Amino acid sequence: MNDASTEPLFDAERMRVYPRLLLVVYLFAAIGIVATSTSLVDVFGKPLGYDFITFWSASLLTLQGHGIDAFDAAKIYAAQRIAVPAGHSIFLWHYPPTFQLLAAPLALLPYLVSCAVFTAVTLAAYALTTARLLKQKEAVLLLLAFPGAFICAFHGQNSFLSAALFAGAVLSMERRPALAGVLLGLLAFKPQFGLLMPVALVAARQWRVLIVTGATAAGFALVATLILGPDLWLAFLKDAPLVREVMESGALPWSKMPTAFIFFRMLGLPEWFAYGAQGVTALGAAAAVAYVWYRRGPTRLAFAVLIAATLLLTPYLFDYEFAIMAVVIAILASDMAERGATRNEKIALLVLYGVPAIVAPIAKATHLQIGFPLLLLALWFSIARALRRA
Repeated sequence: MNDASTEPLFDAERMRVYPRLLLVVYLFAAIGIVATSTSLVDVFGKPLGYDFITFWSASLLTLQGHGIDAFDAAKIYAAQRIAVPAGHSIFLWHYPPTFQLLAAPLALLPYLVSCAVFTAVTLAAYALTTARLLKQKEAVLLLLAFPGAFICAFHGQNSFLSAALFAGAVLSMERRPALAGVLLGLLAFKPQFGLLMPVALVAARQWRVLIVTGATAAGFALVATLILGPDLWLAFLKDAPLVREVMESGALPWSKMPTAFIFFRMLGLPEWFAYGAQGVTALGAAAAVAYVWYRRGPTRLAFAVLIAATLLLTPYLFDYEFAIMAVVIAILASDMAERGATRNEKIALLVLYGVPAIVAPIAKATHLQIGFPLLLLALWFSIARALRRA
């Protein structure tokens, strides 16, 4: 039996206190990481800002007129030593020209300053847009305290930007569908996030949005090509086998990759089985998107299904992209507050909110990648709420 929809989703006092406690923990963790670092290198031998050093070094090469050198391991390593001379780790560049265009200005500022500005701006965009989907008091605090947000900020990654674009598209879809199409098209800076958009928009017969999304993505790619040159696309495509090799070999940390492929590989199953499971997962996710968007149209819950399914699509996904799941959580929480929720649904929402913090540690300790079942839960939960009648 559903709880009365007039009741608060969770205890108001706990929702006020717990996010503040989490933010204090994050603050002390950040202070500890910085205080124990030496020459911008932390105690684990990684540069402060982690993955951001890839963005900054690729920007430096691009500003020097050698953007294609970002795909050269030796040259991007040399650029990273300019950012953090004491570092020894190498962070390879695997991004398309669309994101290389966005990242190009980053090296105009010193490394640490640029990292702080990039993280602050994208974090603000994430929090302010997603908060408009979360109809709860102190929504911004709840979203800043989301563990997925801390993981993304810690890595200096771009998932806040992805989340902000998804959230903006959800907010715009009803009254400004053309703007929603533009925001969806801008997600072309990570092409894998756009693979299910045609499926959703065609199923819902949203032809105008489909055209605007496609035109925006194509225009974005054209601008990147005109500014950076067509050879950069060839370098990006030639880089794909290397990405696959480092993923399959475990050179990338499997404990931080919540995908079907990694889930089954960590269980000791062969690659062919893991790729088959990834393919089945992708097909199932696409079918779910098509069915929900056909039945319900471009509702907020349908967007939750689209975003959750998108995160399940490819074998190449990292834990910092849990920040994007905040959009799904915000939509689900608001719907639960409005229409009521069972106790089990409330538990499921808490799992989606809190478990990203422990995905990597559990995988390291047990060789069980619980991030994949977590993403399946997000998709199942979104489908169930989307198809439930008011």
